[in-house]
Amino acid sequence: MDNNITYFNSGLKLIHKQMSGVRSVAIGVMFAVGSCSENDSNNGISHFIEHMMFKGTKKRSAYDIVCEIDGLGAQINAFTSKQSTCYYTVSVDEYAENCMEIMSDFLFNSTFDQVEMDKEKGVVLEEIAMSEDTPDDLCLENLATTYFKGSSLGYTILGNADNIKNFKTQDLKKYIADKYSANNMVISVVGNISKEKAIELVAKYFDCNVFSSSYKLEKIVHKPKCDSAVVIKPLEQANIAIAFPSLEFGADNNMSLLALNSAFGGGMSSRLFQEVREKSGLAYNVYSYPSAYYGDGAFAIYLGTNPKTSKQALQSIRKEILKLKKDGLSDEELARVKKQLKGNYALSQESSTSLMRVYGRTALFLDQTFDFDEKIKQIDLITKDSVMDIINYIFDFDKVVTSYVGKEIDFSPLDIIRG
Repeated sequence: MDNNITYFNSGLKLIHKQMSGVRSVAIGVMFAVGSCSENDSNNGISHFIEHMMFKGTKKRSAYDIVCEIDGLGAQINAFTSKQSTCYYTVSVDEYAENCMEIMSDFLFNSTFDQVEMDKEKGVVLEEIAMSEDTPDDLCLENLATTYFKGSSLGYTILGNADNIKNFKTQDLKKYIADKYSANNMVISVVGNISKEKAIELVAKYFDCNVFSSSYKLEKIVHKPKCDSAVVIKPLEQANIAIAFPSLEFGADNNMSLLALNSAFGGGMSSRLFQEVREKSGLAYNVYSYPSAYYGDGAFAIYLGTNPKTSKQALQSIRKEILKLKKDGLSDEELARVKKQLKGNYALSQESSTSLMRVYGRTALFLDQTFDFDEKIKQIDLITKDSVMDIINYIFDFDKVVTSYVGKEIDFSPLDIIRG
């Protein structure tokens, strides 16, 4: 067990970092529960519950919750991902306890009133419609669904409209009782608050209220197969996304992966941006990013381009991949991306909200404390060979998946990228 994590008898964990140079306190209540905890009949329930948590408790209306938070000069929000749900507040230090009490109230005492549910269903259905009407979102969502086909990671976070329409109060309460277990939960507290005070408040507002379920998220490992998703829409732009295998969250050579991404498609100095956009003028938007999950990962490339030049742009991306596989990174690129990574980590240390998230996720999935100094050491240890190992692992054309949203085209993006 990590000595920096406080373990309560219930199974609940607290991760804390004091930042004496700020006046803020960020409090995150994280559960290892997301769309991959769902099934065909309830896909979308994790995200819907996140919405409903703010819609009233036994002693507060939805209006009361937001008025109290605004009255403290604080912020409150939440997010759902494939493997986690997080509810969080950011406030000045003197109101940290008020925020904890409010979050405890809606997490353990929400009524999920059917009238409020019916109204919120309309909101979520509009969110689903908006996503389907946003071509790049749709393209990337279809990419994930196709890449993780046959795995619970393939479920969409928003779910489908039929499921949303059918949810009842008892469905939400049962799901929470089953999945929001203490041993599947972390409280992340970062900012101008002592560890002793954080322990006292978590014990007072959370440890005594947690659910007794034994549910704990298990690692998910998926083996992708070549496949493609195509949606034809009368759009002016062709949206194309590509996915390759990548590393799981917390993998030993994760820093080499981040170095590769920075050099390949992670910024304006990257190869994709310079070659596809700046030199060739083939796209306005082109980038790459890794998605790391508990047990699995995917490396995605997105391209937004004119349908007339989409084939040429894809050929250019394939060319850059082949260059990487042949030669790896140059000494100059490696030195530059190391500085980029160090800068990113250093700047992230100045935000209590950013640290709350990274500390919470690390404790939730790895049962470890995020160690900034250790990350800097790992960056220094990145070599051209370690990056080449990642390149050879990721860019496997026998496991590539593509997604397309746009006008009819006379070629297959999957065939072009495979060569």
